[in-house]
Parts: sequence; C-alpha cells; structure tokens
Amino acid sequence: MQSFHNDASEWHTGEMAGIAQELVAEHQVLALTRRGWGKSDHTEWGYDVATQSEDLLGFMDALGLDKAVLIGRIPGNQDMIWIAEHHPERIAALVMIGNPLVGLNSPEPEIRTFETEILAMSWDLGERAVAMRGPRNSWRPHFLTDSSRSISIPTLRFLSELDKESLPGGRNVFYLDRTIRQVSVPDFKPWNDMVAKAAEYFRELGKDSSRQEFIKNYLIKHDPSPALRAGLQQALGDNLKTVWEPQIPEDADFDALWKEVYAPFFVKEIKAFLKQSLD
Repeated sequence: MQSFHNDASEWHTGEMAGIAQELVAEHQVLALTRRGWGKSDHTEWGYDVATQSEDLLGFMDALGLDKAVLIGRIPGNQDMIWIAEHHPERIAALVMIGNPLVGLNSPEPEIRTFETEILAMSWDLGERAVAMRGPRNSWRPHFLTDSSRSISIPTLRFLSELDKESLPGGRNVFYLDRTIRQVSVPDFKPWNDMVAKAAEYFRELGKDSSRQEFIKNYLIKHDPSPALRAGLQQALGDNLKTVWEPQIPEDADFDALWKEVYAPFFVKEIKAFLKQSLD
C-alpha cells in the first residue's frame, strides 16, 4: 500500500520495486494509488483513514477479490489496521513496514498550528497538502481505548532500531528540529506559497527557544506512539511476528544498501511468513 508520498509506482518502478518484483512469480501483486495522489481523481473530501480504507475495499470488490494479503508502510498501516478492525474477513495476512502512525490531533492551539504547518511542508502535494493529510491525524484504532479488542490475523511487522518513532516525542520532535534547520539555510527555496508561509513560521519558531521548549515538551508528554505499540502488541498477541531490520552504517550509500541488502532481506522474510501463514 502507498506511503505518504508518490503513488503506486513506488511498488513497480520506485523504492519498493525490489520487493514487489520478487513476489510476482508466486503471487498476484497489485498496487493502488490513493485518491488525490498521482493519476487518481482529486476529490474535495474522503482523505480520512476510514474512507481511504473503504476505497481499498472497493478496489478489491471491483476485481472480485474476497481476501488479500495487505503490505504497506506507515500511512498504509493505518488503513490496514482499520480494515483489520472493521472487515477482518477481507484480510489473509498483514505485512507492516514500521508501525501505524497516530497523529496528535491536539486541542492546544500552539500544537494545532505546529501540526498544520508541518503538513504544509509535504513536498509532493502542493497546496492540497494540509487538506489531504490532515484528516488522517484524527484516526485512532479501537484497541487504544478498548483493551478487550483483538485482531486474529497473521501479521509480520518490520521495525528498525533507528526508527524515529522510538525517539522521545516520536516523529514529531524529529521533524520539528529538522524543519527548523531545513528552512533556516540561506538557499532554501519554498515550492509554493503555503510552504513559504510554513517556512516563515518555522524560522520564527527557531528564534524562540521558549516556544520550542513548550512544543517539544508537549510532544514528548502526549506522544501516542508508546500506547499504540503496547495496544498493537496486546490486540495481535501471538498473531504478531516482529522482525528487526539490518542496521544502517552511518556512511552507507542508501540506494545501494537498499538494493543489495534491504530489498532481499524484506523479500526473504515476507516469503517465509506467507508460506507459513497461507499454507
């Protein structure tokens, strides 16, 4: 399933092609581009997790697929868990690269502004970035508020020791610091008016240590990632198999490393998991 950027082409010509191409000999492999991305139609609504998950089920219905193995990354994992909680009969197995992402969806004005401006920096969505990504921030899996919920679906999860979500405050603190550095360099060039406005916000934030400290402390205190990880473990129980990705050397050529190490690693683990889960 598509990540936040690009479209379905990431699975046949992009970064994930090295995985998909090795699975087609034994499986029917299909990739879907979400509404609003790539060549998919842009609508004025329907960018929340529930609607986009229903889009995937509609895609399966149109092809006559009663059940499928779902493979995806961070935002795709949101859709996969939504389907697992609402329509588990449609899933044969899950493969998650990373954990699902849970947004803050904070009532605090300063934090809501931060969340909006960080979404505006999405490089590939132009002026639609906030409208398309913002609605996904309100998603919460049922198992976060109801510990009796369970998901009886074989699930393979890949995690990295370098994953930003495991840092204090998770991805939000990482992107706060990175974006302030990004917009503060003299040669930074915004790619649209909304990014120019967001860049000004982050430049001013970079000059105000007290506001930075308030935001960081809030992000760390209210980080939903630990509760998500614990809830996911409890909901899936023995159905969850976690595999740790190889560590990345600091001076590594990522493109070469992905092709030579990562893609073969994912393929090997996914094939073994599917053989065990589907046989």
